[in-house]
Amino acid sequence: MSRYRDAKNAGNYGRLADWWSEHRVVLEEILVSELLTRVVAAIGAETAATDGAENHESHESLAAVTHGIYLGQIEASNRVAQIILESCGARVEDTVRLNRLRYGVERWTDWLIGRVSVHRDRSFQYSIDAERSKTFYDEVREGASCTHRDTTTWLMNAAMREMLVRRTSENSALAHANHEVASAALALFRPELFDDYGVPKSVWLHRLQKDAAKLKPFDFAGVGG
Repeated sequence: MSRYRDAKNAGNYGRLADWWSEHRVVLEEILVSELLTRVVAAIGAETAATDGAENHESHESLAAVTHGIYLGQIEASNRVAQIILESCGARVEDTVRLNRLRYGVERWTDWLIGRVSVHRDRSFQYSIDAERSKTFYDEVREGASCTHRDTTTWLMNAAMREMLVRRTSENSALAHANHEVASAALALFRPELFDDYGVPKSVWLHRLQKDAAKLKPFDFAGVGG
């Protein structure tokens, strides 16, 4: 981005055109990363709010880390948005493609945050449009059977993947860095913190499963007799 500023300030449109050719894919990845950081921050906030007292301090620390990463990402995303708005040295097709990607990422970010939120009045500060996230939250939960939720989740995940594949370049700009980021995001949260739909479990469910794991098989002998 500093090279972009230098070329722009110098009025060197040849260098600007070269910069766009070299960095358009990086801009795409920054835009898509915003989806990841917003959703991870929302999950961090939900985990800190719903987990039991014994892990409360560690999960508050986790939420602080994910919030800090989110703030850093927002700064980068805002700089990308400014570059797209200026479009100095860019082809029209490049700015149109990036803008469409940005709109798609915003909508899917709100859907995912609505999907992982446990409570309707919490964690929507990480949404692009909080009301839209709450609408998605209501749609997922109102009168939906398990089969319906499974089918809806599969279809929505497929639609999101199709949008990202269609609106991003085939080759990655920073493949190794992207792999490290994805691995770090997955390592932040233990699988047992989530139900089969990817929603953070409530405190009572954590305690119920923990108590059940402590019971021996013979503890159930005679139950119902």
